Amino acid sequence: MDSSDAPTVIGPAGQKRRSRVARLLVAVLGLTLFIAGGLLIGHRRPRRFCGPPVPHPDSSFVGGTVLAKGEVLAGLLSRWCLEPELVNRVYAALGKTDFNFRGMREGDSVSFYYKGLSLTGLEYHKDMATSYRVAFDSNGGAAATKELKPVDTVQTVVRGTIKGSLWHSLLDLGEKPELVVGFADILRYDIDFFTESSDGDTFELLVDKLQVQGRLYRYGRIYALHYRGRTENVYGFYFRSPSGHWDYYNEKGQSLRKTVLRSPLQFSRVSSFFGMRFHPILRIWRPHQGVDYVAPKGTPVSAVADGTVTMASWNGGYGRMVEIRHSGGLVSRYGHLSGFGPGIRQGRYVRQGATVGYVGATGLATGPHLHFEIRKDGKPVNPLKVIPPRAEPVPKRLMPEFERVKNGYLARFSRWSAALADSAR
Repeated sequence: MDSSDAPTVIGPAGQKRRSRVARLLVAVLGLTLFIAGGLLIGHRRPRRFCGPPVPHPDSSFVGGTVLAKGEVLAGLLSRWCLEPELVNRVYAALGKTDFNFRGMREGDSVSFYYKGLSLTGLEYHKDMATSYRVAFDSNGGAAATKELKPVDTVQTVVRGTIKGSLWHSLLDLGEKPELVVGFADILRYDIDFFTESSDGDTFELLVDKLQVQGRLYRYGRIYALHYRGRTENVYGFYFRSPSGHWDYYNEKGQSLRKTVLRSPLQFSRVSSFFGMRFHPILRIWRPHQGVDYVAPKGTPVSAVADGTVTMASWNGGYGRMVEIRHSGGLVSRYGHLSGFGPGIRQGRYVRQGATVGYVGATGLATGPHLHFEIRKDGKPVNPLKVIPPRAEPVPKRLMPEFERVKNGYLARFSRWSAALADSAR
């Protein structure tokens, strides 16, 4: 046998060397995996921020954070690394004010005040105008005070043109959703903004804006509004009688409120109208006895009129459905609901505008939407063509006072238009 074919024989010294090398490789591999695992865990679970950055010992520091969804003040303070004993002192101090512990909401903010490295106090900001300050003393005590910033009321005219929708048009002007909802709510009996508004329609409203240090805090009363469309030219004027009753009326003194709402949803769009249609699930042509409104799942659905609930249960292809019997032989139906409103059950009397359920996709539905029906004396009618009677008008004896108030509102609209024209020159 040639020497090149002879097997290699490893002596004891060689075996020891290989064993040491193997152990070294295993150790290096283990250390590498440990470091990589630590980095991975650190990446997936970042270390929770605890307390403020360390300030300079000779200066003051203010830091803050906001309440997370479902979080209360105690959780936030714990997240900021305050000791339980200090948290108890904060709660005890706030308990001596009118602080509403059940009224804490996601987004409420808390500021922390430091002097050097010592926490000297904190401030709970309920909104732009209202806050609660808790101060700590050197003896371990804590005292809370409620602080209210001055609120200025500025009456102004907001004017614009519909581009896409009323919602987006007002937001594009820098206004907030609350104003959109208020505007639409006043005119919801006369205009269905889902089917009857078009690009180019114009609107204007006279409204109080409440401001804190020059920034919008919230909206006050809407006094007057005007919406001009291709087929609509609607005015609304706020009028309060000497007895305290108030409402919105058109230029003739007729109430803008009616006994039946135009729509059970405030903001949505019609996806299917009343009449014959090709059913998207059954794949057949058949009568569609209502109107379908597309809206996100969970959107509140309102009763269109006062009435008594005759059904609040599952009803075949309707899915979860609420049926309400109203006066004058009218019955309304709300189908495909994801759930029922608070206290909604058979036999319950509900007021116009009450939440009867929430948009869903139960029953024969391809996606979240509301199927809305109105029946008159047992027969389906087109909900978009129901014209209900108006509420009580301005009493005749008060018409002169109403005319004076109305003309005052119109004069403010005119002065605003003139001011805009002057500034454009």
